[in-house]
Amino acid sequence: MAGSNGPNWDGLLKWSLSQSDGTQSTRQLSDEDRRWFTEAMQAQTIDVVKRMKEISTVMQAPQEVLDAQGVTVKDMEGLLEELQEHVESIDMANDLHTVGGLVPLLGYLKNPHASLRARAAEVVSTIVQNNPKSQQLVMESNGLELLLSNFISDSDVTARTKALGAISSLIRHNKPAIAAFRLANGYAALRDALSTEDVRFQRRILQTVMWPQSLGFLVY
Repeated sequence: MAGSNGPNWDGLLKWSLSQSDGTQSTRQLSDEDRRWFTEAMQAQTIDVVKRMKEISTVMQAPQEVLDAQGVTVKDMEGLLEELQEHVESIDMANDLHTVGGLVPLLGYLKNPHASLRARAAEVVSTIVQNNPKSQQLVMESNGLELLLSNFISDSDVTARTKALGAISSLIRHNKPAIAAFRLANGYAALRDALSTEDVRFQRRILQTVMWPQSLGFLVY
């Protein structure tokens, strides 16, 4: 659910695609078009931070406030999906904590709706992937504990799978996180979870187990 004052990503995308997908004849950009496009891109870059602040504010709102404003679960799924797109940039991922969005995002790992728990885990996975700074920030905010809780005990297999995906991204190239994972009996939880009948879930478990083994960590 993009805000009415948010970036017009759709308009920019349609304009870009029309230049390359054959819907318009190929042509050289005029100076005016080139200037407009440059200004538009600069505006989008500035607005991303503003938009992340807006999404962070919504995530901090109590459920009764969201209900009163007519914000649905589907709306929140859309906001989290949009946030994930923004934090694909490492700079934006690191800025999420600065704008006050990381803690409320982690709070959504405890949301009563499974779809929102799963979506929040996906965003966390994107934030920490190959990003030591955000890995540290998530660890300091007890993100590993929250993800482990969902992986071990969530009643929804999709939420469990997404939590495990985020754990995998969090501990990759992150020795302190691997050590914390081991101390929290994470590997025992992985072994126990292999009894699931969900093939996709089993595959994700094996991927998580095998990566630390390749670095010489004992998975016991």
